[in-house]
Amino acid sequence: MFFSNVFRKVKIASRINTKRFNVSSWRDNFLENSLKLIQKNVEFVRIHGPTADEITRDINLENKTCLITGANSGIGLEVTKCLVSHGCNVLMACRNTYAANLAVKNVMRENYNQINVHEVNLTSLSSVKKLSDNILKEYKKIDIVILNAAVFGIPWTLTEDGMETAFQVNYLSQYYLLMNIESILASDARVVFTSSESHRNIKWNINKILAPSIEHVSIPKDEYTSIRAYNVSKLCCILAMHYLGYRWLNTRKMVFCAHPGSFIKTRLCRNWWVYEALYTSMLPFSKTIRQAASTIVYCATSPDLIGLSALYFKNCQRCNESELAKDTHLSFRINDLTQTILRERAPAFNDHFRVLDKESRNVNKDEQVKEAMEHNTLLSNYSN
Repeated sequence: MFFSNVFRKVKIASRINTKRFNVSSWRDNFLENSLKLIQKNVEFVRIHGPTADEITRDINLENKTCLITGANSGIGLEVTKCLVSHGCNVLMACRNTYAANLAVKNVMRENYNQINVHEVNLTSLSSVKKLSDNILKEYKKIDIVILNAAVFGIPWTLTEDGMETAFQVNYLSQYYLLMNIESILASDARVVFTSSESHRNIKWNINKILAPSIEHVSIPKDEYTSIRAYNVSKLCCILAMHYLGYRWLNTRKMVFCAHPGSFIKTRLCRNWWVYEALYTSMLPFSKTIRQAASTIVYCATSPDLIGLSALYFKNCQRCNESELAKDTHLSFRINDLTQTILRERAPAFNDHFRVLDKESRNVNKDEQVKEAMEHNTLLSNYSN
């Protein structure tokens, strides 16, 4: 019965496609539509877990404000829809504001007044500074920050700031944005980095761990592959989470990393036809976008996580990140490297993270690292 229904729908879809498209585009659309129909039926048996709406079923987000990057399509748009439906006000930070406004009008007509679209180009630190300045002027409090924007599968290019593009877009610019708005984060704010299991593929030797340099994170052309650049950027996000977990140790602020799932068919894979074909072929076996958004939303809203921080999640459950990603010393060194890069390149850079909270100002770096390691050990014991 399942396959007969699928093939019946495929037959109807193929008739429609034959009338509207040429033979080449019909074949592409026929394949993708067929796989989506299969995926839709497979979703019914719940093999990939809950959707974002099911995770937030009993959660009230009225009077909450969320800033989310990369929100105009894919997982970011699904997260936006979910948060807005529960009363949250959402600031959509997007490069393509036309696409963002179009998505809002087409998908969220009833909650249009809860959304504000802001322009930002993450390949430009000056654009990030402009956005953060506008946010500081317009808003008094941000309750949730979801750093979701990403690029993948692109050729080696440098941004206007002289950095490898994937590193700057996926990590540096979004971390810079967070640094700039830290002063208006709510006392119990949550920050969520959209991460990836592929961070496990990065293996650094002891020299890189002890003294990471700009070439290790902003990969030069002769060492570049798009997958490696993406993986390094996601590793940096997890290391940033651990640093922030220590920085906010004596506060109620929380920070998490969330892996939405593998081979999720979004616009992330659009930059190379090989990735497009691969992700399309995986449609029947991967999560839907609604399911992929669930772990991010869980980290951003679940009352189960109150009092916890600096944890990595997939499938809405705590899991261990790679040993490299858990390295506390490396998290401090990557933060120091980030500060150095921003001091050299960011306009009017204010070294927000250089000065720790009053309780920690007289503690030297070795003691900071020791305390952070003890904190991470406690979290690890909790998860086990």
